[in-house]
Order: sequence, then C-alpha cells, then structure tokens
Amino acid sequence: MKIAFLLGSTAISGGTNVILEHACGLRDRAHQVFLLTQTEASAEELSWHSGADGLQTMSIEKAKQERFDCVLATWWQSVSLLSQIDASSYIYFVQSIESRFFPEENETVFTTRDIDVLKQWIESTYRYPLPVITEANWIRQYLRARYNHNPVLVRNGIRKDIYSAAGPVIEERIPGQLRVLVEGPLGVFYKNVEKTIELCRKAGIDDIWLLTSSAIDHYSGATRCFSQVSIKDTADIYRSCDVLVKLSTVEGMFGPPLEMFHCGGTAIVYDVTGYDEYIEHRKNSLVVKMHDDGGVVEGLKELKDNAELLTELKKGALETAAGWPDWSVATEMFAQAVEELSGIKHFVTRQLLEEHDTFFLNIRESSFRAREMKRLAERESIPSGSVGGVRNFIQVYWHDGGGFRNEKMIPDLYVSETWCRCNAVLPEQDRPVSIRIDPAVRIGIISVKQIRVSDAQSDRTLKKWDCKRGFNGLHLSGTAKLICIDQVYTILAYGEDPQIILPGVFAVTLRQNIN
Repeated sequence: MKIAFLLGSTAISGGTNVILEHACGLRDRAHQVFLLTQTEASAEELSWHSGADGLQTMSIEKAKQERFDCVLATWWQSVSLLSQIDASSYIYFVQSIESRFFPEENETVFTTRDIDVLKQWIESTYRYPLPVITEANWIRQYLRARYNHNPVLVRNGIRKDIYSAAGPVIEERIPGQLRVLVEGPLGVFYKNVEKTIELCRKAGIDDIWLLTSSAIDHYSGATRCFSQVSIKDTADIYRSCDVLVKLSTVEGMFGPPLEMFHCGGTAIVYDVTGYDEYIEHRKNSLVVKMHDDGGVVEGLKELKDNAELLTELKKGALETAAGWPDWSVATEMFAQAVEELSGIKHFVTRQLLEEHDTFFLNIRESSFRAREMKRLAERESIPSGSVGGVRNFIQVYWHDGGGFRNEKMIPDLYVSETWCRCNAVLPEQDRPVSIRIDPAVRIGIISVKQIRVSDAQSDRTLKKWDCKRGFNGLHLSGTAKLICIDQVYTILAYGEDPQIILPGVFAVTLRQNIN
C-alpha cells in the first residue's frame, strides 16, 4: 500500500519518534511510506532517528497531487488536512488527548484568553467518524466513553538494541550518592521540567542531570546538561543515573521511564494519565499524587537515604523491562491495524471530511463571535471613564520581508472605556522592518490618540501620528473601517482581525518602542 503520515514536526520528541518507528515498521512490510510535512523535510532534519533515512518525505502541497491508499492524521490540526489529500482510507492515530496540552483559560493573559475555544476545537477532531489507533488504554477508554469510538490499542515498543543495562556510560555512578536525571523540554508547562529541578534541589540532591530537547548548553540547578541528543546516545546518559524524575502532568504513554528501566534505573513520577501501563508504585518506581511537591521531595530523600529500596526498585524495573515488547512487536501490531482499517473502503470519504471541516469551523467562528458579543455588551454597560472595564489586548507585529506571523508579535494589555498607554519593545534587528498594530477588539469601536515609534534607549521619536500631525499614511486592513479622523483616529472593528498598518519601513539598529 501507499501510506502517508501527516507529520507536525521533524524535531526530536517522543511523539515523533513513535510515528517514525511505526512508519519504519510499515516500510519493512513492503509498504510505500511517506512523511507529509508543511515544507519538504530534509534527511538532516530526521537524522536523529536511525531508521528515518529510508523513509520518503513530501510536502503537503505536493501530496495534494498524489493518491494514497491510506493517510494517517497524527495530531489534532492534521485532521483538517485530511480532506485536502486524495486517499482510499483515512485513520486518526491519537497519542494523547491534546486539549490537555493547554493551560487553563485566563482573560488577563493574552495567550490563554480564548483557550477554551481552542480546546473545544481540538475535542471536535475526536468527533470525526475516523477509525482510530491509540497507544494507551486510558485514551481508548476516553474516546469510547465520550465519542463512541472503538479504538485499536497498540502500545509503544522500545529499542532494546539501544536501551539496555549493559553498555557505556557518560560517567560512573558515585557509591552512596544519588544521581538524578530530569528529562523534557523547557518552557512547556505540562512537562514541568523547571519545577522538577527545583524539587530535586529542595530534596538535597547534589548531582542533577538534565536531558532536554531544548537548545541550551547549561541550566541553573543542573550539574550537567545534555541538549538535543540523538536517540542512540541517550542510553549512555540513562545508564549513568540512578533515578529519572519525570513529573509530567499530561502524557499519552510516556516512554522515558520505560527507557530508564531498561538501562538499570528507576523513576519517580506523578500518577499522570498512562503511568499505569507499566509503572507500579514501590515495585519498579515511586508514584506520587499529582502536584504533591512534598511527596516528591520525600520520595527523593527516601531513595537517597535508603540504598536497599533503591536496589529493589531497580530490580523491579529490570523485571518490567524484560517483559516489555520491542518495536518489532509493536510495529507489527500497528501495521496489522492499518491494513485492517484500510480494508474498510470508503468508510470515510473526502466529501464527508470536508463537511465536518466546514461544520466545526463554523462552530469555532460562532464561539469567537459569541465571546466578542458578550465583551461588547460588557463594554457598553460600563459608563465611559469608569474603572474596571473589559480587558483587551493590543498586538504589535513586525517583519523584515517574511510577512506578519505570530512568531513576531508582542501583546500588551489595556482596559476599555479609559485612555490607556500601550507599549511594545521590539527585539533588536539588523535590517528594516514593517510594523502592524492589531487592536484585538473583534467587534467594537477603537479610538487612538497617538501612535509613536521611538528608539528604546534614547527615547528619540522616529515617527509619530497624532491629532496635530495627522494620521495620514496609516492603512487599515483586515476587518477594520475608518469612522473618524478628527481629534482621534477612530475605527470600527467588525470581525476577527482588525489591522492598522504603519507606512514604510523602520531601520532598526537599536530596539524600538511602539506606543
């Protein structure tokens, strides 16, 4: 069969590794396997995985001209890409419930302001009538209970040729001293890496190693730091440590503790979703209630002071590892599932997928509009000049030729019904930039007294628009219309994306203020 996986990222991660292992397994069964990415991936991008060099890559745009026997969505956004690709069958490979990857909604924080709408959108992908393969029993139960799916369960395997207790180490363990390993990316709230290191230090652990996919060469509180290490080299790090402290708050079926087991160590984990696939409290690991900081510290101290318990947990971990299947078994099961589910021809058609795309997109847009109408009503109910208006955000975008994108945007908070000064300091650049301001009120009236671009160090004005100089040259785009230009610059926002584009470009040699 001609099979394609929609791949969200080629970077090192546990989820991508699982996809690549299954892709390799299908290839080894004589299937023609493609990895579809937004832009065609190079061999170098996937070089961290030893088997990926034999897989074919293709951009999604190019894939639109092809026909496949089966296409697999592998993360929530990829579900809406399925209808763009011609295939006989479609499958959803669900590695976790991804709505849990986002924090709680907070109206005063720009990145979480409408997060509940996003979570609803993610959950809507599980409403598609797609056959599902998943990797953990808790996910299967969740999808059964909420969405009436009957997922095929294929637990992840492990590279036993890489992960074993026998082999080289980075540094020999020191007798009588507990060496702890913390694993995961920095800056991801549900991975909890920063807090984990803090708790290890609080427990009096002197030797803390960090294994991370983040591009860093050191981290405060860590004795040693290993960044973006290829899979074949991670076992040397595991074998050098006694215990993995993995305090994720969201997981599918997380692999690092299992890898640690195979390398002769044990683990301390939260009772996170999926832990019970192979982790047993006080048999092969210590399991702590979610967010029980004291329990984590107490567990670390116990392992530090109780060599007998540490030895027993390591022994139990090796017994668990011995009974766990390798990837050849897991990929065989996955391949059988794909072949069987693909045999149900025309179960889901492109037309049906397109109809679901449109339906759920309309729901998302309606949800945003309903929120904005509520905010409009709240603003209108507050007397002008009153304290405690609705909180809004202004967004300043900039680019040096690549177009306005979310990666180059700084928000600032302002309160409606009062005059507020918003300020954004752009990072240093070495070339001219274009600037756009989004008032971020989707429905309502926005009045602007002044727009000023200045040098952040000297406060020297580079460009200014106000009632004295006029607002000539400013260009409205998106869902914005000019109402009045007398005294203040007043615009009507009538949809999702009102924009004020500043004319020309600004040569940035030092940082600039936009206010």
